[in-house]
Amino acid sequence: MKTFDQIRGLQGFVALDALGRLTIWSVALIVATVLTTMWRGWPEASPLTRDWGVAWSWSQRIGTWVILFNNAYVLELILLRMLIPTPREGVYKLGKKPDRQLVWAVFVSVLTKARYEPPFPGFLVFHSSNLPPISWLFSAVFGPKSKSCYVVDPTIIDPYMVTIGRNVTIGFEAMITGHVQERDQVTIARTVIEDDVLVGGGSIITGGVHIKQGSVVGAASLVMPGTVIGPNEFWAGTPARKIRDLPPPGTVPATTSVG
Repeated sequence: MKTFDQIRGLQGFVALDALGRLTIWSVALIVATVLTTMWRGWPEASPLTRDWGVAWSWSQRIGTWVILFNNAYVLELILLRMLIPTPREGVYKLGKKPDRQLVWAVFVSVLTKARYEPPFPGFLVFHSSNLPPISWLFSAVFGPKSKSCYVVDPTIIDPYMVTIGRNVTIGFEAMITGHVQERDQVTIARTVIEDDVLVGGGSIITGGVHIKQGSVVGAASLVMPGTVIGPNEFWAGTPARKIRDLPPPGTVPATTSVG
């Protein structure tokens, strides 16, 4: 039986990703430059000078430009996301004619890549998307729907399928997904993380997982698709399994190290 070769589809995705990200970057670049020019303009003196006052003026203008670029970039992602239908949960077969839900998922993934791999000078995209007032709109439209704030930027794939509660800590290089890719099909399934959860650094939370309030996932753990972690449980390992029960949050000092 002849198998379906995905190379053409993947090449199309790469081309779409390049075109989309170049367009997003270019528009943000134009918006930031025009607004900076209209607002305060650029110093008339050359920045290549020994005059500290001139250098300071240029640094202020460039700083303003960088802030405008990052906010324009994030707002552009929100606007484009509003134009794409949200893929529905379900199991979708792979083939020459992909299901429409997978097509929407591909378009959203282009924006998601642009969110987590912003070009220079987009080093403040993480901050812009996590600080009010933009974060309120970003969470509601782009996702994930979250009531928490993060010190480091976890990679959240399929943000439209991820819900995160309040006071959730996610460690460095953790990854959270809202889908499961198999050989012949893709399953889109919501991942839910409730309040007061700690996800250790380097962990992978796969699609369809439900982590209930007060639980802890150890560092570098792999939580398999569809797993339900009960309230106040400590899970760790690859694949992750229950290690022990924990007291409710705030009752005793935490003693579990998750890295």
